[in-house]
Amino acid sequence: MINFEYQNPTKVIFGKGVIDKLSNEILNYGNRVLLVYGGNSIKDNGTYDCIVTQLKKHCISIFELGGVKSATLDRVYEGIEICKQNKVELVVGIGGGTCIDVAKSIALGAANQVDIWDVLTGKIPWDDLEALPIGAVVTIAGSGSEMDGNSEIDHDVTGVHGSIGSFIKTYPSFAVLDPELTYSIPFQKTAYHGVEIMIQALEQYFCDTRNTPIQDGFIETICKVVMEALKDLKHNQTDYNARSQLMWASALVTNRILGRGKGAKWMAGPLSGIIDEKAELNYTTAIAITFPKYMMVCCKDHLSLFKQFAINVMGVNQEGKTCLEIAYEGALKLQEFFDDLGLVHCLKDMDMPFTTYQEFESEIEKVAKRNIISKEDLQRIVQLSIGGK
Repeated sequence: MINFEYQNPTKVIFGKGVIDKLSNEILNYGNRVLLVYGGNSIKDNGTYDCIVTQLKKHCISIFELGGVKSATLDRVYEGIEICKQNKVELVVGIGGGTCIDVAKSIALGAANQVDIWDVLTGKIPWDDLEALPIGAVVTIAGSGSEMDGNSEIDHDVTGVHGSIGSFIKTYPSFAVLDPELTYSIPFQKTAYHGVEIMIQALEQYFCDTRNTPIQDGFIETICKVVMEALKDLKHNQTDYNARSQLMWASALVTNRILGRGKGAKWMAGPLSGIIDEKAELNYTTAIAITFPKYMMVCCKDHLSLFKQFAINVMGVNQEGKTCLEIAYEGALKLQEFFDDLGLVHCLKDMDMPFTTYQEFESEIEKVAKRNIISKEDLQRIVQLSIGGK
């Protein structure tokens, strides 16, 4: 295990009906709040009315940035302007990773006289900057943004990616995790985000570092629990226990506890990035397609861990098999599990026109420069992601 530091300042309020405690948490930081939320779902399922009613009851002044469907710079700028014009004291992201990430960048931009894009692109270091307090209300479990300091933002014109990574001042001060708020999320969307939890955990599992049995055990348990929860939700969308397990797994997966001492390379994003733009896929769909193929192709690279995963998580029988055969079977079984959930297996299943990895050559070259996965293996991963064979 390598050296590490760990700190997480987020207060978690978890359980049935805890959305009613939101006002009390906000009032710890002020009474002028910006709510950052997505589409109409929180209005259709009553979450919006519940929040607004209780905030007004406690004389909290509400400002809103709604319709946040993607984490883009224009929405961040819009939120910063609202905060500065109205002397907002707290920013609360309501939804999943998109809204919470946008809330974090707004909170940082509103508290400083800098261009937030310069911070997101590394031109200005964030170490000495301040941030407004941040709250999170989770309505879909998956990203883990509710308990980490990361914020991933894309430029709305150029598409250039910017980010804030693990800055202690952009960790939410509190996160409200009420599993009942996720009941209205359709199963397929729930499944994709559940798979996102697993993949973010496994990114921290498959790496060169050895002798990390605590971290590995956490990750294996999270994967098994998420799989069982998704199986249950396939038959009963309002299974409270299953929704609870997904919500807590989401909070744990990127809060840095799983990967401390591990040296994770965080490859799911770059792998999905090879295909997502040209194929016009969202992040969760792209990682659900590419990550199992990565496991099949690269199980030789971290063979002992892939074998361990196959046995401990996927229940592969070892008898009469080589280590590589066991590892590969574990990856194959994970792909089969994704298929059973009804997730897209490959681009061909979506009637995409792509036929060969060569159509993604420039994107492959970019990821190959990281010197983590060979170019030949990347080509094979992309070919499997295109055609499934």
